[in-house]
Amino acid sequence: MGKRNPGELWGVDISQKQIEKAENLLSEHEFSAKFICSPMEEECGIPENYFDCIYSIYAIGWATDLNTVFSRTASYLKKDGTFIFSWSHSIHKCVSVENGELIFKKNYFDESRYSLSLGDGTLALSDYKLSTYINALSKAGFLIEELIEETDEDMTKDDSSAFAEKARMLPVTFVIKVRKL
Repeated sequence: MGKRNPGELWGVDISQKQIEKAENLLSEHEFSAKFICSPMEEECGIPENYFDCIYSIYAIGWATDLNTVFSRTASYLKKDGTFIFSWSHSIHKCVSVENGELIFKKNYFDESRYSLSLGDGTLALSDYKLSTYINALSKAGFLIEELIEETDEDMTKDDSSAFAEKARMLPVTFVIKVRKL
């Protein structure tokens, strides 16, 4: 984003470690940003009706309350502002490959929270349905402009792993682009 000459760059993350990594990366490229260490769900001093564009790359799925996150995001954007985010596609997590066949191992409709061990800690996740994301965005005052369900070709090239085989048949990720009404 820095190469697009924005007036300002801002970043929010719950992890001070991730903020430090981002600060170092930006510094290496002679850019700077205002960073805030906070959960997405909480009021953290971000100005309202301020931004033209907000994007989130693989963060929204960590949200514990999508409605609050999307409402806050909408409040930060100017009218007609754009919000783009990506996350892992829930259907991909429900299916495994066994003997070349797709087998459902998890109920797609189950959005209950579960624990995931990551490094020294444990995180709670929920695999939201696409309709849950879309309905929460609509409720927050967004108009859906585009939904992309894809698998990056590099994930499937010359790879015979079960993950690559599944990725050739089901989307690994989705990206949603919305506009604030």
